[in-house]
Amino acid sequence: MVKKLQEETHFDKVEVKSLYSTFNECATDGKLDRPAFKKAIGKLEEAGLKKLDDTPFPDRMFELLDLNKDGTVDLQEFISGLSFLCKGTPEEKLLLSFKAYDIDGNGYITKDELCLMFKQAWISGFKALCTTHGNEELSMEELNEFAEEMATLFADNAFDTLDTNKDGKLSFEEFKEFALAEPKITATLNGFKREVTITF
Repeated sequence: MVKKLQEETHFDKVEVKSLYSTFNECATDGKLDRPAFKKAIGKLEEAGLKKLDDTPFPDRMFELLDLNKDGTVDLQEFISGLSFLCKGTPEEKLLLSFKAYDIDGNGYITKDELCLMFKQAWISGFKALCTTHGNEELSMEELNEFAEEMATLFADNAFDTLDTNKDGKLSFEEFKEFALAEPKITATLNGFKREVTITF
């Protein structure tokens, strides 16, 4: 099993074994439900991978990896998905990022979807920074208002620039142009530990 997963993913033998162990620690009957998936994601830093549990990504990742929509993620889905997330090619990461923003899965990103993900990212990032530095100057209500304002501004600017045909949605090609111009958009989609970013 380990050899097969190594051959089919971007992970080496040591990484596959570590992920396999993490999966088994959290799984029930060989599958992860949403809470167990979040627990497994929280253990990724121990495996030397990018920590994601302080971002809005685990929920979306679970939905993307649950290919048969049975409410669980199996070992193959878990390791293959993380392979794209952490060690995929730039094109693979961009596609995964696009799917994360495309909440309803219709192949396009609307301004509301972009705004929602930005807002969640700002809130998650700010909370993580407050935890790291032991400082929390904004109330939750103020943080929500601030995140909403910044997310709306960012989404408006993105659509003004990139929605070239003005149809109110971004295709993958339009999103790709956006992501390449704003590299922090995919900053959490890498396998390297770095400071928490307040953009998704």
